Amino acid sequence: MSNKSLSDLEHQIRYSTAIREARIKGMDVFQGWFDTSKSANQSLIRGYWDFVFHIIKPKVCEYIERPENKIALEIGYGGGRLLNAACSFFKQVIGIDIHDEKETVKNFLRSQNKYNFILIKTPGRSIDIDSESVDFIYSFIVLQHLPTFEVFSNYLKEAYRCLKSGGVAQLYFGRFSKLNPLDQLIFFLKGYKEIESPVNHTSLVIRLAKVEEMCRNLGFKIVDTGPSYKGVPDGYPHRRGGQNFITLLKPTKK
Repeated sequence: MSNKSLSDLEHQIRYSTAIREARIKGMDVFQGWFDTSKSANQSLIRGYWDFVFHIIKPKVCEYIERPENKIALEIGYGGGRLLNAACSFFKQVIGIDIHDEKETVKNFLRSQNKYNFILIKTPGRSIDIDSESVDFIYSFIVLQHLPTFEVFSNYLKEAYRCLKSGGVAQLYFGRFSKLNPLDQLIFFLKGYKEIESPVNHTSLVIRLAKVEEMCRNLGFKIVDTGPSYKGVPDGYPHRRGGQNFITLLKPTKK
């Protein structure tokens, strides 16, 4: 096994262990691990706010018709708070993640009367579904925690592969301007920085221009970009978050 593979495996083990320890402490702690909520109920409510405000933005809506017939996919479903909301907006939602708490999340979603979902454990650098099989892909607070830029690049490629023609992706990633001015200068041409950090802290930041270039090279059309906000609706619009988003369209085949 290569050093890169070991790094990915170590990353997965660190996160899986931390998430398991949170689950042992109860559902409130488990849900709060993913979004700093104080209770599972607060996490559910804020999940709806984040999904409406951060995920199904107006530009996303321009390219999604008849969502009741569409299949969505979440990269990094965590405790299921966004996936719970997504189940109310789409025919079916697929969630992928690297942790081992699939049964915990499944039971949590079913307690909310949600059954139109599938949860899949992945190795942390791929989307293990068929090509051109989903209509919408989204990810929030997850891609900034990836171990390497290479893994981020893989997810972009996988998103393009898995989306149907005309499909849309709404992806958030670590904002490059979070770096101090000296690091921004040092890593400007490279376009990203991998950061050694504790679990659940930002480990990857990327220049928006770098992500835009990568997406265009894959064949995506860039529809929109912008920042995240913390704890919406509290304090909006004055509390800008640590992520940028990019909204992508996979053009229809001619």
